[in-house]
Amino acid sequence: MSILNTELFIARRIFFAKGNTRKFSESIVSFAVFGIAFGLFVMILSVAIVTGFKQEVGNKVIGFGSHIQLVNFDSNSSYETVPVSKDQKWINEIRQLKGVKSIQSFATKPGIVKTDEEIHGIVLKGVGSDFDWSFFKENLVEGSLFSVSDSSKTDDVLISKQIASLLKLKVGDPLYTYFLNEETKVQKMRKFRICGIYSTSLEEFDRLFVLADLAHVQKLNDWKPNQISGFEIAIKDFSKLDEMNRTIRRITLSYSNDNESVLRPVTITSKYPQIFDWLNLLDMNIWIILALIILVAGFNMVSGLLILILERITMIGVL
Repeated sequence: MSILNTELFIARRIFFAKGNTRKFSESIVSFAVFGIAFGLFVMILSVAIVTGFKQEVGNKVIGFGSHIQLVNFDSNSSYETVPVSKDQKWINEIRQLKGVKSIQSFATKPGIVKTDEEIHGIVLKGVGSDFDWSFFKENLVEGSLFSVSDSSKTDDVLISKQIASLLKLKVGDPLYTYFLNEETKVQKMRKFRICGIYSTSLEEFDRLFVLADLAHVQKLNDWKPNQISGFEIAIKDFSKLDEMNRTIRRITLSYSNDNESVLRPVTITSKYPQIFDWLNLLDMNIWIILALIILVAGFNMVSGLLILILERITMIGVL
């Protein structure tokens, strides 16, 4: 036996020993090994569940507003926005950034949906032909998505399952909506057709957003065809959100002299801080769980080693 394998040889003799010397400690050491293994399993499972939950909720919130929104500097946190021009010189430069996945235009208009028995407040979100439907395609439960064309306007809309249940609506039903123009104080009514129903299980967003053709929102706001609420930018790596936000701000400000209005980027974490702050608090739960499991596993390990030492006092003395 070489001197390099002495420790392994002694460990095997202790662990695989037969006879009465093992009867006293066998069950206790086995229980300690099981406790350590089970603790590691629970540790890995807890981290995986919390991490997956955070990622799933974050992705759903991002699906409604993308990672970064570029809006008019004069716009506030409401859904009544100040329009910006759709034709921007910096679009191609931002689209070519290494970390940018896509960029799309959008417009919003708060309104009311009314049926014979119920009334419900909504936000009509207009999307254009450049809209990425992958998120709503994954969460579509009934019907189908509608297509947007720059040449013609569609009356189809996409509503949530929560709104459909509240107003007792289904695919193919008409959707009567009412909007108030902030400047003229004139009420406008629009009749849409429900082509699809989605469900993301995020109550705060499902009860609010109805997706429609961008041209409808432009007409409701009395905007020109090239005026929108802003741009939504999706990035490839969420961990680089702040870095991409600074880069996009620098690029847009460099073109501010040529634009009629100054644009400001708004990250999804600053737009919905209550959700992402809550998700960050889950990290504290992970650390508490890890600390408790390490404490229990350490106690089991120390107990098992102490029993082995007390049982092998003679061997330790000889060594």
